Order: sequence, then structure tokens, then C-alpha cells
Amino acid sequence: MNADHSWRTHLIHHTTALKATRLAVLLVTAGLIVACGTRQPTTEAAEPPPPDATAQNSLIMPPVVYGTTAQGLKLSKADDNCDVPTLLHQAVQDQIEEPLLHLLTTPTPGAAAAPVLKVEVSDLLANAGGLYGGPKIVELRGTLERRGAAPVHFTAKRQMFLYVGFPRSTCSMVGSVTYALGGDMLAWLKKPVDGAFLGER
Repeated sequence: MNADHSWRTHLIHHTTALKATRLAVLLVTAGLIVACGTRQPTTEAAEPPPPDATAQNSLIMPPVVYGTTAQGLKLSKADDNCDVPTLLHQAVQDQIEEPLLHLLTTPTPGAAAAPVLKVEVSDLLANAGGLYGGPKIVELRGTLERRGAAPVHFTAKRQMFLYVGFPRSTCSMVGSVTYALGGDMLAWLKKPVDGAFLGER
């Protein structure tokens, strides 16, 4: 009897403990379900839309064109495997900063009086072969036109003989040159001096 009673007591205690464990698991699970069901998706504060283009916060930069070298050679797309005009426009777009917020290729109604920067490629050396094809050189001529002011002009030149990093292709080197020229032009725009030379001689 004592052994049977002890065995039954142990069984009752074990069953009670098991039920208590199951109840605890159910309560925790129910709590998680309720929490998940009531959690609302977090919403980040929406950024305000950029202000409209105006004459004060915009720069009009028509497509860069090919010009004529100092030796009288007319440049064309055939002389340019890297699309320097597109690279130059992107270089300015990437580095533009306040108060300029918009880079436009053509005037918009609200920014019709914005300053206009006209740029032409006046010389270009970008032989194939990357580092082994010789230096990469880009020369520019530019004119800034503003309402109520006389046009101001600049010339610019940058070149690269060595390139650290990969890929070491011709166009990656030309891209670095045009990116630097984009920064040169934007710095000049902050205080445009007529006849300025930008870059490096």
C-alpha cells in the first residue's frame, strides 16, 4: 500500500507539473500572438519634397558639345570613346551643392532666368590601353551667361598619367579626370572670374 500510494502521489505531482508547464507555454504563446497582432508597422517621417526649380536654386547646363582645338581640329564623337560630354554633365550633377539644387539641361518656367553654363570640349586625348595607352587629357572652354551681367569665360584642363585602383581602363581614367573638372567648374561658379583657368596646366 505504501509503495502504491507513493507511486500514485508521484504520478499526480508529475501530471500537475506537466499541466502547469503546458499552461505556461500556452500563456506565453498567446501573449506573443496578441503582441504581434497589435503591433503596428513603424512609419518613418517622410522627407519633404525638394523645392521647385527657381532662378536662385538652379543651373542650366545644356549638353556639352565638341569644339575646336587650338590647332584648328574640329573634335567629334569619333574622337571620344568614353563619351566625355555625358561624363562631364554627370560629374557636375554628382557634386552640385546648395544653394544650387537643380541641374537643368533646358530652362523650365520657374527657372527661365537661371544662369546658363555652356561647355565645350576643346581638346581630348584618351588613347585606348588604359595605363599603357599614355596620359588621358581633357580640355574645356566654358561660358557663364546671367541676366543683367556680361558673359564670363573660363578654360580648364586636367590630365592623368597614373591611376591607382581598378579597373585601370581608359574610360575609368577619363572618368576621374572629368569628375575633377566638374568640381573645378562648380568651385568657379561660386565666384566666376572672367578668363579664369581651372584645373592644372
